[in-house]
Amino acid sequence: MKAKADKRSMRRFLRVKPDFDEPVKVDINGDGFIEIVKAVDISEAGIRITVPHRFSGCHVDQPVSFIISLPPPVGKHVSLEGRIKHVRSDSFGVNFTNVDERARAMIRRYIGGWIRRRSLWDYLRYSLGLMR
Repeated sequence: MKAKADKRSMRRFLRVKPDFDEPVKVDINGDGFIEIVKAVDISEAGIRITVPHRFSGCHVDQPVSFIISLPPPVGKHVSLEGRIKHVRSDSFGVNFTNVDERARAMIRRYIGGWIRRRSLWDYLRYSLGLMR
């Protein structure tokens, strides 16, 4: 009998947790809410954000639009759309939808810089597509 695979090991893209002193800020708009919050983690496929309170009207599969402010060395804003995939009392996760290559490249650059500050070896593996 095979053991059940851990959900994290099945993810296609690597998730990173922004540094406390260089947060990824998110302006998020949905049906009935507009908030400016911080990312808990981010990948090329999605983002999890903290919320100071549970959003009323925030539901799984609800579409949202947002602007992500990536800290240096990227130092740029990315406009994206997504769908809420899970809601918790203090955070919720969003899968990106219709991501253009420019936005994906900026997120990839942020993640690559985050990895490079920790391990040159992991940065090379990520840059070569061996670690997603």
